[in-house]
Amino acid sequence: MSCRFSSLRTGPKLAKRLAQVELASLPDEAVLDYLHAEVRQLASQQARVWTAMAEVERRVAGAYAHDAEWTPERVFDCAAYEILAELRVSKPYATHELGYAVDLEAMPTVAAALRSGELDRTRVLVLLDVCAGMSDAHRETIIAELLPTAGIVPPAKLRAEAQRIAMALDPEWAERRYREAVKNKRVVRYINQDGTVTLAAEDQDAAEAHAAWSRLTALAKAAKRAGAHASLDELRSAISMGLQGPRFTGWHERDIIAYLVAQFPKPVADEPAEPSDSESIEAEYFEAELLAQELLDQGLFDEDCAGQQYGELVDIAVAMRRTGPRRLRSDQDPDPPPV
Repeated sequence: MSCRFSSLRTGPKLAKRLAQVELASLPDEAVLDYLHAEVRQLASQQARVWTAMAEVERRVAGAYAHDAEWTPERVFDCAAYEILAELRVSKPYATHELGYAVDLEAMPTVAAALRSGELDRTRVLVLLDVCAGMSDAHRETIIAELLPTAGIVPPAKLRAEAQRIAMALDPEWAERRYREAVKNKRVVRYINQDGTVTLAAEDQDAAEAHAAWSRLTALAKAAKRAGAHASLDELRSAISMGLQGPRFTGWHERDIIAYLVAQFPKPVADEPAEPSDSESIEAEYFEAELLAQELLDQGLFDEDCAGQQYGELVDIAVAMRRTGPRRLRSDQDPDPPPV
């Protein structure tokens, strides 16, 4: 594969070179190389953005270093508001991005790999997350072992390897992170772009969360067996909202199941449209003519009857159809009287 772009160092020169490229003019074997170079350059630019954010935090700290009331937490919050105001972003976004920037300052080798394009944003966030709260020595051990191959390992595998090393270095690392996360448990609500609302419980105790999910699933499966025609996801959703809201207050589980069966009935096939009066009459006389022909075939009337006689025969057939189901003549019936 061509290495026309990806072999170049990230920075202003590569950015200028990529900006001059007309994608449609590239041969097939060069397009992926161009894409790789763009991703590396994007990683380098991400490093520059985080460096600038960390500098904002550093300037705020320097401006209020003489004031004892300006704790590190207050300085961080003020810097986040500065970024929020300048970039017109949300407070959570500014807080998260500034946190990444500050944490990356303590990991210079990872920052250098990001600037050179050897790591992308996703893999850097994996390392930042796993190394959070670890001692400097443990953090350096993890980075030293993973950094050489981190750029070519899938992010999920990189996280698994980092967690394995972290637990080997600090057996209490996982439990400590778990306890800290549970302290921040909450229920969040936000409106989606299509107008629907997402309601979710975050950072819950694992045992309680699994028990809640198991109960939702058991009720959903019971309702499905009872005749509720909906997917398990739809039924779990309906049960969850009913239990959290006032709908199912004081209800027994059998009442919930009965409600779901009524709410999700079996779909009814579309019934054919009722024919119009003219269509009904036309169909009736068509059937009557068939019956009249049967009567002629059975010898009940003279085969040579025509005109008025045949019209009377059809009228008789219509009357026979309206009064009830007809019975065809059998060999045991007596011969009909002559007409």
